[in-house]
Amino acid sequence: MIRVTSDSGSFRDPAGHVFTRNGRIYRSIFEPGVNDFEAARDAGIHEKLIDAGLLIHHEEIEEKDAPSGTVYCLRHPRIPMISYPWEWPFSLLKDAALLHLDIMERIVPEGFWLRDASAFNVQYDGNGLRLIDTLSIGKRLPESPWIAYKQFCSHFVAPLALAAYGDIRTLSLWRSYIDGYPLDLAAKMIPLRRRFAPGLFMHLLLHARFQAKADRKENIGKADQAKTLTLSDNGLIALIRSLRQTVSGIRWKRSSAIWEGYGDIRTYDSEDLARKAAYVEQVVKQLNPAMVWDLGANTGEFSEITASGGAFVVSIDGDPACAEFLYEKVSNSKGMKNILPLVMDLANPSPGLGWDGRERFSLRDRGPADLVLALALIHHLVLSSCVPLEIVSRWFSGIGENVLVEFVPLGDPMVQKLLHNRVDERHPYDEAAFRSNFETMFRFVDSTTLENGRKLFLYRRKG
Repeated sequence: MIRVTSDSGSFRDPAGHVFTRNGRIYRSIFEPGVNDFEAARDAGIHEKLIDAGLLIHHEEIEEKDAPSGTVYCLRHPRIPMISYPWEWPFSLLKDAALLHLDIMERIVPEGFWLRDASAFNVQYDGNGLRLIDTLSIGKRLPESPWIAYKQFCSHFVAPLALAAYGDIRTLSLWRSYIDGYPLDLAAKMIPLRRRFAPGLFMHLLLHARFQAKADRKENIGKADQAKTLTLSDNGLIALIRSLRQTVSGIRWKRSSAIWEGYGDIRTYDSEDLARKAAYVEQVVKQLNPAMVWDLGANTGEFSEITASGGAFVVSIDGDPACAEFLYEKVSNSKGMKNILPLVMDLANPSPGLGWDGRERFSLRDRGPADLVLALALIHHLVLSSCVPLEIVSRWFSGIGENVLVEFVPLGDPMVQKLLHNRVDERHPYDEAAFRSNFETMFRFVDSTTLENGRKLFLYRRKG
């Protein structure tokens, strides 16, 4: 049976549309996008960017099931896991910005540019970051300023500056501003001493003022049609290099009291840790999963064990410093690249957002994974976030075919610390309640007990 599904996140561009056919990824190019596509193809722009590792690969095919109006049809490799800027480590967002500028600096001298500068146009494919929107490459309008300049500043300069110089948690503002941070809001939130740094003053503060002035004129019907800004190729390259210098100069000083002290507070000795690692490795060999989600991954030690077996691992933790540490490690590695670190509060996982709540997928919509690791996580969800075991198990059944869950008993020092102020006010939490709830949704497969009393349970989803 042939199943064709339209991508709910690609409806905005009249030049083309993404769809899936039996799980494979295709892109339709409609009439408004034909001239730009043909020009970039015939000039060898696509091929050069693909060879440089900057643009996702495509092949031009004939596809009878393509949407009506399709002039060209492209087939793309499937991205293992679609992720969004509000989930990214700081340096991943920064690298996505630099990827746009790398592309611009290569193609502007050949008469092309990026029509869009959206953070959503970049994804991690297991080897590195790639531009996934082929149709964002178009012929440059001669002497015109970069049409995506405002978008670049609102998608990259503003959130990076706020995260680095204000608070890393401001990256969660993406959930409210998925079309990019309002420049005037970002300019107000940047600490005063940072606002007048040369790059930020130009690309954020002055830009916000000019944008506000233009918006006021437009709102009262006094837009000045006589002034037409022009920018030469050299001027555009200078702008790109100025943006590169600004973005490169934004640095976040990673810090986390939880992460830095993690090795001292966890209740594992080296023997238990080795036994736990061996059991995780055994489960991975047994199941041979293609996709693993490591929830509450901390700095990713078990993500690395899992990825060494060949799986693509989405490593999720609520601490931005943990995800940043792992991303730096993975991106600087010459070998293991099949780990995607993400930042997420698992008691408040990413929801569906955008138009009709379906333009950007919820975490659940991006599953199920072949295997979910929940190591030293459940007690935090139940005792800290007050999520009952029944609801936890039901959620896990929606995101994983198999789950490897670590149960931390009531007598464990970490559990006792969580119970300190709520001994008589908590949801049921003991091994019997845990097994009863999980074995309603899952079939028990195997378990092992560590010397410290913690237990690892392997479950397979029923049905």
